[in-house]
Amino acid sequence: MIVKHIKRILLYRFFWVYLFMPYAVASQTDTITMQEVEVHSSRIRSLYSEHVQLTRLLNSQDISNNPSGSMAGLLNSLTSVDLRQRGPLGVQGDLGIRAGTFEQSLLLIDGVQINDPQTGHHSLNLAPDSDDLERIELLEGSGSRIFGPNAMAGAVNLVTRKPLYNSLRVFFGVGQYGLNQQRLSFGIRQKNFSNLFSVGRVSSDGYRDNTDFNQFRLLNKSELDLKPGLLSLTAALASNAFGAYKFYTGAYPWQYEQVRTGFARISFDGKGRNQFRAGVHWRRNFDRFELFREGKGWYEFRDGWYVRAQDTAGFPSSAGLIPYAGHNFHLTDVLGAETGLSRSGFFGRASIGASWKFERIRSTVLGQKLENPAQVTGYDARYGYGDTRNHLNLYADYSLTARFFGMSTGALLYYQPEYGWFFSPGADVEIRLKESVRLFASVNRALRIPTFTDLYYKGPVNQANPLLKPESALNWETGVLFSKQGLQLRTSLFIRQGRDIIDWVKPIDSVKWISMNHTRLLTKGAELSAVWNRSGISKWLPHQLGFSSSFYEVSKQEGNFQSAYALDYIRLKLNFSGVHKLPAGLGLSWNLTYRDREGGWFDAGIQQQQAFEPVWLLDAKLSWYYRSWKLHVGATNCFDQPYYDISNVVMPGRWINAGIGYEIRFK
Repeated sequence: MIVKHIKRILLYRFFWVYLFMPYAVASQTDTITMQEVEVHSSRIRSLYSEHVQLTRLLNSQDISNNPSGSMAGLLNSLTSVDLRQRGPLGVQGDLGIRAGTFEQSLLLIDGVQINDPQTGHHSLNLAPDSDDLERIELLEGSGSRIFGPNAMAGAVNLVTRKPLYNSLRVFFGVGQYGLNQQRLSFGIRQKNFSNLFSVGRVSSDGYRDNTDFNQFRLLNKSELDLKPGLLSLTAALASNAFGAYKFYTGAYPWQYEQVRTGFARISFDGKGRNQFRAGVHWRRNFDRFELFREGKGWYEFRDGWYVRAQDTAGFPSSAGLIPYAGHNFHLTDVLGAETGLSRSGFFGRASIGASWKFERIRSTVLGQKLENPAQVTGYDARYGYGDTRNHLNLYADYSLTARFFGMSTGALLYYQPEYGWFFSPGADVEIRLKESVRLFASVNRALRIPTFTDLYYKGPVNQANPLLKPESALNWETGVLFSKQGLQLRTSLFIRQGRDIIDWVKPIDSVKWISMNHTRLLTKGAELSAVWNRSGISKWLPHQLGFSSSFYEVSKQEGNFQSAYALDYIRLKLNFSGVHKLPAGLGLSWNLTYRDREGGWFDAGIQQQQAFEPVWLLDAKLSWYYRSWKLHVGATNCFDQPYYDISNVVMPGRWINAGIGYEIRFK
């Protein structure tokens, strides 16, 4: 008890040192010029300085310098983000923010929600290539009043780039484990029209058995700048087929998955003091999951059984082997429409609007039994189950920015026929002590709706609960921002009070994972980040140095069970980064991260409980720029450390890669 009391005292002192460190530095400073950055939302267009929650930003230069070359590496470089990978280079990743689960984090592309209603495992399917991004925006904390349901722990917005000139870019990359990359993008920029077309492919033989993958992505974004406003049309396709070694259970290692995703959107954004916004979008996702991988050299269907050499696919029981019945197929459709109106003036900015979303799933296992099963296109299977649901959002927001004061307040009114009405208010306040020092505080309420997997999935070791309720959270936060002469510091403290938290849990005396609502979950956190830009001082000194750290603590209701997601969070994260501009067109970038994750898992191979071990990970990249050419050689996990983001799934060791790119500009 005495030791626990001393640790609690030290922890709270640590919090207060975090909070007031920038203020101590700021007492020695004078003024600063703050740059305003426009933030894209599907409902509210505002300025970066007006929404004090939106304080994390990766610009195009940050994205280009990142040594990992992957979306996971980009997002994990942000202090509060925990992107837990089951496979590298976009195979599959679960986006978590501030010790929240992957279902509590919202992903947007150009301000449009793209989370999948089947499962959050598919949310990153459409993530663009890093070369097609202009910036990444991160909202930390509950954001339902800004972005709608499911932004409980935060939201990430991937903003695709607008071509600045006419150009053609090509890229070829190779690496260990048969890594092969090709990418081509074509940009057009005329007086009032721009178009970005991008297509790419990435494949690998895998770093161990059944970890091979083959990915394809296509993106086209057109914008027409008219007198009354901006008309935009976006279309995207993605295909991802991969060996899923122990992805969802360690008991059956030879899993395989194929996912195909399509997206289309048309929108209009008005100009002037009275801005009208409207848009419609559609997203479709097809998922084929094989618990026993089918194909040459794997399991083949013979006389009613799936057989691989001497192994027969099935599930042992007291009555003998129960044969594997076949693969799971899922097809989800999301149709959404939105409209809004905002007015700006000396009084600030006021916005109102509404959005509607329809979700449908057809599946061989998820949903309620269908009276008329539908054929799975291209396969000898039928969708025998399904479900649909509608969502309605009504919102209002008001923001005001003065010389020494800024505030934003608003609310979301959400309705879903099965769950009823939900009210999600919030407010953010900012006080400028000096031009270089800002204090901020916020309180926001958020909710998350269960996915179809939460409600319906049944498997050999899983049992869903169709009576799940939405989960909710109240987020309190305060912090300090400081910026002066190339130095930027930020500290924050927050508390998130969660109710009815949805998670997959396993009672100690059970072999099955069950979806359920935790009564309460309390999350406390402290974050610190610093970036120092030293451009122009010396060719040999680092051009940029960065440091960030986060510390989280999650407490749950008393209960004798193991958590699959809610309690497997990164407790302590340290991140060091550097960018060096060297002579002769050379550049060096690196990122060093320490992760200490709570929780553990049951290792089916050795039949023992395992804990997540702390790990240091280093990524590095050496680049050479010459006119329109860019060459690089890099490596991820340079220390060749074995580590796990997800139970039973060991991530690759050192992975060396190289690439060459060329850009042609024309009139």
